[in-house]
Amino acid sequence: MATKQTRHNGLTIRCFRIKGGWKPGQFASEVGIAYSTLDNIENERKEASVEALHRIASTLDVPVRALLRDTSVLEQDAA
Repeated sequence: MATKQTRHNGLTIRCFRIKGGWKPGQFASEVGIAYSTLDNIENERKEASVEALHRIASTLDVPVRALLRDTSVLEQDAA
């Protein structure tokens, strides 16, 4: 049985969002996720999917790897 790996990237996403001057609702809308989903991701109650991470990184204009503590999840999720 595979164990789910926790990414713990919510705080990093929030820091980049704030640094970029994005309000939470505006950012969630731009990324294409619900405000409540963004709130859950930033407060680390929910993990962002790899697809959502790519959209978040694109909106923030940063590489996906900048949002991750452990980049091996990119290879695992792609497999």
